[in-house]
Amino acid sequence: MPNIIEIKKYSKIKNYFKVSFDNESAILVDAQTIVVFGLKKNLEIDDTTFDKILKHNNSNKITSYALYLISKKMYSKKSLSDKLASCGFEKEDIQKVLSRFTELNYINDEEFAKVLADYLRKRGKGPYYIQNELNKHNIDSEVLNKVLKCQDEENEPYNQIIYIIKKKFTKFDGKDKNEIRKIATFFQRRGFSSQDIAKAFRELGNGNYNNVL
Repeated sequence: MPNIIEIKKYSKIKNYFKVSFDNESAILVDAQTIVVFGLKKNLEIDDTTFDKILKHNNSNKITSYALYLISKKMYSKKSLSDKLASCGFEKEDIQKVLSRFTELNYINDEEFAKVLADYLRKRGKGPYYIQNELNKHNIDSEVLNKVLKCQDEENEPYNQIIYIIKKKFTKFDGKDKNEIRKIATFFQRRGFSSQDIAKAFRELGNGNYNNVL
């Protein structure tokens, strides 16, 4: 069983210490772990206690890192899980963090979906594009439908198309079929339906859109 020969503050990470053993191994632990297990110089550590120290320390480490991440930006459950997994944390520890953070409302998929949907809408993206982006985050279907419905009620997609046309295609008059097709393709690629595009065109003028959209 190894003995602790040194506990030294680790300058690169705040509140972390390097614990060195007489078998030439060493681990990084946080201050709480040192207190909880009473770690000190010349303390002999058996294998069972060592495993407990690692498990406790890893739990603290993932929680601290997850808190750091969500302090910088919003995360969905999936995006936070993917980020933590990419850093090498264990699946079991990740699930515990996600459950606890959800319970504390630190992460909320519905709020995340609302913010992301609103951001994409303001960037000129349509309902289909927004839905596809939200699907990448495994947003629950009920939550997804609720968010998309609110988006459409607050800002009808065809009105959004009209606004973009007036801002981006200032010379559009609805008479040139090639121009109509070009603009329609522009909006289809951004996730707007043909029905909303056609409705927006009709609202803008008296152009002939038959057999064009």
